[in-house]
Amino acid sequence: MKRKRSLLLLVCYGFLATLAVFYGLLEKQSLFVTFLTFHLLVCLGVPLVHGWWEGDLRTRWRLAWGTFDRNGVAFGTALGVAMCAGIVAGMWLLLHAGIRADWIRGVLERWGLSTAWIGWFALYIVIANSLLEELMWRGFVLQRLLYGISRWKAIVISSFFYALYHLIVGVVLFGWKWGVLITVLVFGAGVLWGWLKGHFPSVYATWISHLLADLGLAIVLMVWIF
Repeated sequence: MKRKRSLLLLVCYGFLATLAVFYGLLEKQSLFVTFLTFHLLVCLGVPLVHGWWEGDLRTRWRLAWGTFDRNGVAFGTALGVAMCAGIVAGMWLLLHAGIRADWIRGVLERWGLSTAWIGWFALYIVIANSLLEELMWRGFVLQRLLYGISRWKAIVISSFFYALYHLIVGVVLFGWKWGVLITVLVFGAGVLWGWLKGHFPSVYATWISHLLADLGLAIVLMVWIF
Protein backbone atom coordinates (compact mmCIF):
# COMPACT_ATOMS: atom_id res chain seq x y z
CA MET A 1 0.00 0.00 0.00
CA LYS A 2 2.82 2.41 0.86
CA ARG A 3 4.51 1.70 -2.48
CA LYS A 4 1.28 2.32 -4.42
CA ARG A 5 0.74 5.56 -2.53
CA SER A 6 4.27 6.71 -3.39
CA LEU A 7 3.80 5.87 -7.08
CA LEU A 8 0.48 7.72 -7.16
CA LEU A 9 2.10 10.77 -5.57
CA LEU A 10 4.83 10.77 -8.23
CA VAL A 11 2.16 10.62 -10.96
CA CYS A 12 0.46 13.61 -9.35
CA TYR A 13 3.77 15.49 -9.44
CA GLY A 14 4.01 14.69 -13.16
CA PHE A 15 0.60 16.19 -13.90
CA LEU A 16 1.39 19.14 -11.61
CA ALA A 17 4.27 20.11 -13.91
CA THR A 18 1.95 20.25 -16.91
CA LEU A 19 -0.64 22.23 -14.95
CA ALA A 20 2.06 24.73 -13.95
CA VAL A 21 3.08 25.29 -17.58
CA PHE A 22 -0.57 25.47 -18.68
CA TYR A 23 -1.32 28.06 -16.00
CA GLY A 24 1.74 30.19 -16.75
CA LEU A 25 1.64 30.17 -20.54
CA LEU A 26 -2.04 29.82 -21.43
CA GLU A 27 -3.83 31.35 -18.46
CA LYS A 28 -1.39 34.10 -17.48
CA GLN A 29 0.37 34.43 -20.85
CA SER A 30 3.62 35.03 -18.99
CA LEU A 31 7.04 33.39 -19.15
CA PHE A 32 7.86 34.94 -15.77
CA VAL A 33 4.83 33.32 -14.10
CA THR A 34 5.68 30.05 -15.84
CA PHE A 35 9.21 30.10 -14.48
CA LEU A 36 7.89 30.77 -10.99
CA THR A 37 5.28 28.02 -11.05
CA PHE A 38 7.19 25.40 -13.03
CA HIS A 39 10.85 25.92 -12.20
CA LEU A 40 10.60 27.28 -8.67
CA LEU A 41 7.52 25.53 -7.26
CA VAL A 42 7.66 22.24 -9.19
CA CYS A 43 11.21 21.47 -10.34
CA LEU A 44 12.87 22.85 -7.23
CA GLY A 45 10.10 23.01 -4.64
CA VAL A 46 8.64 19.51 -5.06
CA PRO A 47 11.93 17.59 -4.59
CA LEU A 48 12.94 19.76 -1.64
CA VAL A 49 9.58 19.52 0.14
CA HIS A 50 9.23 15.82 -0.60
CA GLY A 51 12.77 15.13 0.62
CA TRP A 52 12.12 17.11 3.79
CA TRP A 53 8.85 15.20 4.29
CA GLU A 54 10.69 11.88 3.93
CA GLY A 55 13.26 13.06 6.45
CA ASP A 56 16.33 12.43 4.28
CA LEU A 57 16.64 15.63 2.27
CA ARG A 58 20.40 15.98 2.68
CA THR A 59 21.08 12.38 1.68
CA ARG A 60 18.78 12.52 -1.35
CA TRP A 61 20.23 15.85 -2.45
CA ARG A 62 23.77 14.41 -2.40
CA LEU A 63 22.62 11.34 -4.31
CA ALA A 64 20.93 13.49 -6.95
CA TRP A 65 24.20 15.31 -7.66
CA GLY A 66 26.54 12.35 -7.24
CA THR A 67 30.23 12.59 -8.02
CA PHE A 68 31.83 14.05 -11.12
CA ASP A 69 32.42 11.26 -13.66
CA ARG A 70 34.67 12.08 -16.63
CA ASN A 71 33.38 9.18 -18.71
CA GLY A 72 29.80 10.21 -18.06
CA VAL A 73 30.54 13.82 -18.93
CA ALA A 74 32.29 12.78 -22.14
CA PHE A 75 29.38 10.56 -23.17
CA GLY A 76 26.85 13.22 -22.22
CA THR A 77 28.77 15.86 -24.16
CA ALA A 78 28.84 13.72 -27.31
CA LEU A 79 25.11 13.00 -27.03
CA GLY A 80 24.37 16.66 -26.32
CA VAL A 81 26.34 17.88 -29.34
CA ALA A 82 24.38 15.48 -31.56
CA MET A 83 21.09 16.72 -30.06
CA CYS A 84 22.12 20.35 -30.46
CA ALA A 85 22.92 19.80 -34.13
CA GLY A 86 19.67 17.91 -34.61
CA ILE A 87 17.60 20.70 -33.07
CA VAL A 88 19.24 23.39 -35.20
CA ALA A 89 18.86 21.30 -38.36
CA GLY A 90 15.27 20.35 -37.49
CA MET A 91 14.26 23.95 -36.89
CA TRP A 92 15.87 24.99 -40.17
CA LEU A 93 13.74 22.38 -41.92
CA LEU A 94 10.58 23.55 -40.10
CA LEU A 95 11.18 27.14 -41.13
CA HIS A 96 11.53 26.02 -44.72
CA ALA A 97 8.41 23.85 -44.41
CA GLY A 98 6.17 26.82 -43.73
CA ILE A 99 6.59 27.54 -40.00
CA ARG A 100 6.79 31.32 -39.64
CA ALA A 101 9.51 32.82 -37.48
CA ASP A 102 7.49 36.02 -37.03
CA TRP A 103 4.55 34.01 -35.64
CA ILE A 104 6.79 32.31 -33.05
CA ARG A 105 8.36 35.66 -32.16
CA GLY A 106 4.91 37.22 -31.77
CA VAL A 107 3.79 34.50 -29.37
CA LEU A 108 6.96 34.80 -27.30
CA GLU A 109 6.58 38.59 -27.17
CA ARG A 110 2.98 38.15 -26.01
CA TRP A 111 4.36 35.95 -23.23
CA GLY A 112 6.69 38.78 -22.18
CA LEU A 113 9.93 38.06 -24.04
CA SER A 114 11.49 41.06 -25.76
CA THR A 115 14.57 41.46 -27.95
CA ALA A 116 16.32 43.28 -25.11
CA TRP A 117 16.05 40.19 -22.88
CA ILE A 118 16.64 37.44 -25.44
CA GLY A 119 20.29 36.93 -24.44
CA TRP A 120 19.48 36.54 -20.74
CA PHE A 121 16.52 34.33 -21.59
CA ALA A 122 18.72 32.07 -23.72
CA LEU A 123 21.31 31.85 -20.93
CA TYR A 124 18.62 30.97 -18.40
CA ILE A 125 17.16 28.27 -20.63
CA VAL A 126 20.56 26.73 -21.33
CA ILE A 127 21.86 26.64 -17.75
CA ALA A 128 18.98 26.88 -15.26
CA ASN A 129 16.23 25.11 -17.19
CA SER A 130 18.44 22.15 -18.11
CA LEU A 131 19.66 21.72 -14.52
CA LEU A 132 16.26 22.06 -12.84
CA GLU A 133 14.59 19.67 -15.29
CA GLU A 134 17.31 17.07 -14.78
CA LEU A 135 17.12 17.34 -10.99
CA MET A 136 13.34 16.94 -11.22
CA TRP A 137 12.84 14.19 -13.82
CA ARG A 138 16.01 12.12 -13.66
CA GLY A 139 17.26 13.07 -10.20
CA PHE A 140 13.92 12.89 -8.35
CA VAL A 141 11.01 11.31 -10.22
CA LEU A 142 12.95 8.58 -12.03
CA GLN A 143 14.96 7.57 -8.99
CA ARG A 144 11.88 7.21 -6.80
CA LEU A 145 9.93 5.33 -9.48
CA LEU A 146 12.73 2.76 -9.42
CA TYR A 147 11.74 1.82 -5.86
CA GLY A 148 8.49 0.31 -7.09
CA ILE A 149 8.81 -0.64 -10.77
CA SER A 150 11.40 -1.83 -13.30
CA ARG A 151 13.96 0.56 -14.76
CA TRP A 152 12.46 0.72 -18.25
CA LYS A 153 8.95 1.28 -16.93
CA ALA A 154 10.31 4.05 -14.72
CA ILE A 155 12.14 5.62 -17.66
CA VAL A 156 9.03 5.52 -19.86
CA ILE A 157 6.75 7.01 -17.17
CA SER A 158 9.17 9.79 -16.19
CA SER A 159 9.82 10.57 -19.87
CA PHE A 160 6.07 10.71 -20.55
CA PHE A 161 5.51 13.38 -17.91
CA TYR A 162 8.68 15.20 -18.99
CA ALA A 163 7.33 15.35 -22.56
CA LEU A 164 3.71 16.11 -21.65
CA TYR A 165 4.08 19.80 -20.87
CA HIS A 166 6.22 20.27 -23.97
CA LEU A 167 3.06 19.44 -25.92
CA ILE A 168 1.58 22.77 -24.80
CA VAL A 169 4.57 24.77 -26.01
CA GLY A 170 4.92 22.75 -29.21
CA VAL A 171 1.26 23.06 -30.26
CA VAL A 172 1.03 26.79 -29.51
CA LEU A 173 4.24 27.63 -31.38
CA PHE A 174 4.12 25.11 -34.23
CA GLY A 175 0.54 23.83 -34.52
CA TRP A 176 -0.84 20.36 -33.78
CA LYS A 177 1.02 18.35 -36.43
CA TRP A 178 4.50 19.62 -35.69
CA GLY A 179 3.76 20.11 -31.99
CA VAL A 180 2.89 16.43 -31.52
CA LEU A 181 5.98 15.37 -33.48
CA ILE A 182 8.21 17.62 -31.37
CA THR A 183 6.64 16.19 -28.21
CA VAL A 184 7.41 12.65 -29.39
CA LEU A 185 11.03 13.69 -30.00
CA VAL A 186 11.19 15.23 -26.51
CA PHE A 187 9.89 11.93 -25.11
CA GLY A 188 12.67 10.16 -27.00
CA ALA A 189 15.24 12.54 -25.50
CA GLY A 190 13.84 11.79 -22.04
CA VAL A 191 14.24 8.06 -22.65
CA LEU A 192 17.84 8.58 -23.77
CA TRP A 193 18.62 10.65 -20.68
CA GLY A 194 16.90 8.08 -18.47
CA TRP A 195 19.06 5.38 -20.03
CA LEU A 196 22.15 7.58 -19.55
CA LYS A 197 21.21 8.12 -15.90
CA GLY A 198 21.28 4.35 -15.38
CA HIS A 199 24.87 4.16 -16.62
CA PHE A 200 26.13 7.38 -15.01
CA PRO A 201 24.06 8.07 -11.84
CA SER A 202 25.34 11.59 -11.12
CA VAL A 203 23.53 14.61 -12.56
CA TYR A 204 26.50 15.82 -14.60
CA ALA A 205 26.21 13.48 -17.60
CA THR A 206 22.53 14.14 -18.25
CA TRP A 207 22.77 17.82 -17.30
CA ILE A 208 25.57 18.57 -19.77
CA SER A 209 23.75 16.62 -22.48
CA HIS A 210 20.53 18.52 -21.73
CA LEU A 211 22.42 21.81 -21.55
CA LEU A 212 23.82 21.32 -25.03
CA ALA A 213 20.40 20.34 -26.38
CA ASP A 214 18.95 23.55 -24.93
CA LEU A 215 21.87 25.41 -26.48
CA GLY A 216 20.43 24.36 -29.83
CA LEU A 217 17.15 26.01 -28.87
CA ALA A 218 19.00 29.15 -27.79
CA ILE A 219 20.82 29.31 -31.12
CA VAL A 220 17.54 29.00 -33.00
CA LEU A 221 15.94 31.76 -30.89
CA MET A 222 18.81 34.21 -31.26
CA VAL A 223 19.65 33.55 -34.92
CA TRP A 224 16.32 32.90 -36.62
CA ILE A 225 13.48 33.91 -34.31
CA PHE A 226 14.79 37.18 -32.84
